[in-house]
Order: sequence, then structure tokens, then C-alpha cells
Amino acid sequence: MDKSLVEMIQEWNESNFKTGLVLHIGDDLESISRKPYQKFLNEELKKNKMGDIKVLVFTPFEDFNIAGVDTRKMAPCVLYNLAKREDLSKAGNKLSKTKWYDNLLTEDFKRLNIKKKKIL
Repeated sequence: MDKSLVEMIQEWNESNFKTGLVLHIGDDLESISRKPYQKFLNEELKKNKMGDIKVLVFTPFEDFNIAGVDTRKMAPCVLYNLAKREDLSKAGNKLSKTKWYDNLLTEDFKRLNIKKKKIL
């Protein structure tokens, strides 16, 4: 029996796991544009009372380069990363206090949709 993606996310949400990963195998998603698709999925979660969850879509078909590294090319298929928005926010705040962002270009910050680390 095949489950819908929303049903899988709901099942994960009811578990005790902090993060989840769903592999999308079998459909041809090469022609799907990641950004609007990811937005659609997150809107569907809100409609299903799971707005506290964020789905990040990773596709090997997208040219996604951060700091000179092709971060998606080796993915075996389209991947859905599941996480609570609150956990993502906490992780981002922790990273902002490190040197992790120091070698990123302005375009990398834009692509990742994060604010530049303030220099004190």
C-alpha cells in the first residue's frame, strides 16, 4: 500500500524522531522546479495542521552550489528532509555563533535564505 507524502510526514511527526528523510523513488521529477515544489509541500503541511514542520527538498537535478561545492549532484534521487521549524531555527542560531559562515559568498547567503553573520 502506497502512502502519500503527507501521510508519511504525519507518521514521522507522531514518532519521537527529531529529523526524517524520505527518498522519492520512481517518478520522474527532473522537470519539477524545486523551489515552488518545496513551497507547495510546506503549504500542504500547514493545511494539514503540521505547519511546525519544514520540508527541505534536495534534488540532484538542480544546480545547487554553495562555497564551490555541488551539494545535490550525488543524491541518488529526490530527498525530502523533515525537521521542526523550531529545531532548524535553534541550529541556525548556534551556527551563527561559529565560523561556519565565514567563507560563504553573498550569493551563498541569498541562496540559503539566511542573514549574513554580523561582525562585532
